Amino acid sequence: MFSCVGRRLLPAPLRAILFVACLIALHNPTALSAAGPALLYTVSVGPGPDSPVHVELHIPAAAGELQLYFPGASSGTPRVESLAARGADGAPLAVERTDNGRVRVKTHGTGDVVVAYRLNLSPSLWSPSTWPGSDLSSVRSEDAVWLVGRDAFLELAGAEHRPKEVRLELPAGWRAVVGGTGAVAADGRLAVAAGEEPVILLGELSITRYPLPKGQLTLIVSKDPPWEPAQLAWSIQAMLESLAAKGVAGPPSDLTLAVLRYPGPLRLNPLITSQRAGDHTIVHWVGTGTLSWWRKHAARDVVALFVDRTLRLGADARWLKAGLADYGGLALLYDTGFLTVDEMYQSLRALHSNGLHYAGPAWPSLVAAALESPPSHAAQRVLSFRSPLVALLLDIELREASRGSFTIFDLWARLASEQRRAAAVTLHTAAVLSPLAEAGLGSGFAQAFVYGTRVPPADFDHLFERWFDQQGK
Repeated sequence: MFSCVGRRLLPAPLRAILFVACLIALHNPTALSAAGPALLYTVSVGPGPDSPVHVELHIPAAAGELQLYFPGASSGTPRVESLAARGADGAPLAVERTDNGRVRVKTHGTGDVVVAYRLNLSPSLWSPSTWPGSDLSSVRSEDAVWLVGRDAFLELAGAEHRPKEVRLELPAGWRAVVGGTGAVAADGRLAVAAGEEPVILLGELSITRYPLPKGQLTLIVSKDPPWEPAQLAWSIQAMLESLAAKGVAGPPSDLTLAVLRYPGPLRLNPLITSQRAGDHTIVHWVGTGTLSWWRKHAARDVVALFVDRTLRLGADARWLKAGLADYGGLALLYDTGFLTVDEMYQSLRALHSNGLHYAGPAWPSLVAAALESPPSHAAQRVLSFRSPLVALLLDIELREASRGSFTIFDLWARLASEQRRAAAVTLHTAAVLSPLAEAGLGSGFAQAFVYGTRVPPADFDHLFERWFDQQGK
């Protein structure tokens, strides 16, 4: 710590810098104290499916009034029970929950403070981690606990940039995995960098590793999985090998897939929900669906992850990711032999029907829908359902125009290669579509289906015949 006096002994430029720093410190006392000692979170979990999750936050050298909050809570602390605080001597401290959802703790002078609370993560039909489109949030299944920083770990206001440490106390046989990082060491301690959100999976987990074309797949399954782990790993391996063969470079060397069972009655639901933890961890909540049903979700999520890792798309070009994920995922499954011709016909027919429903002058164009922030209901529907249909149509037109030498996967590989050569470039819709002319496709397609809202041809059987005749050429 420097002193704000004795400046005449220093050179003039340094005196000016120190003077400004003094002013900042006087007007913002937390500016100099934000990078203090680490905050320690101790998480204790019981083995039963209804056992609560206990968390203790140890705040060293606390003084005055503390304010704490959950970064992702929109309505206070609805899932927190038995909230209490104590000083270093064990004496209880006054705790108040404010109207704005924060927790206020009054300390007695300066000293260590421990804030203890219990998370109510009982299995529920309305768990926010079990429905599509929801943000990551904490939930408890029968044999696993999924903790997300935004609603599991209280944040100390004014100390958001201090490092954190999490210590896990787990039942015998339980393991811990951090999203985007990997398995936690045997001592149950993990460091969390300042500003980073911890996402932790706990449970009786089976963790196995399988080779990938250029790396390793880590497969995590909870107890009693609905399908054999080896079948899951083989499916992912085949998909990634197919992507590599299509010229989509850069298979991840650190892909992690977690397959968890739904909590409570949701276990009987065939719905599969996908979430992302970090930049290379895919989480699937599964129920009673078939292996083929899961593969469709896995293919879509693998393609979406690869798009994120290989392309930097401008806001107006988000439609490409949505289209590639759904249509590209189906094409990937057909290419690997996981979908028969009849199954592909039914899958593309559903994709076509859904896309038609959200096409026409009453709906925004793909580019307009992608630019909406936050997206309206209409924009979400267009991106979710019309984008895959346009991706299918684009693939068919590209193959015909190029006589089979250029596909939508070649377009993806070409764009990724261009971005590797110009790392700072962001691809907007015009740049995404620029290679189409070289493939022989005129501007009419983009004007009608990407910038416009034209309704695609309604004769699906004819469309599928065109698509099928192009395969293998």
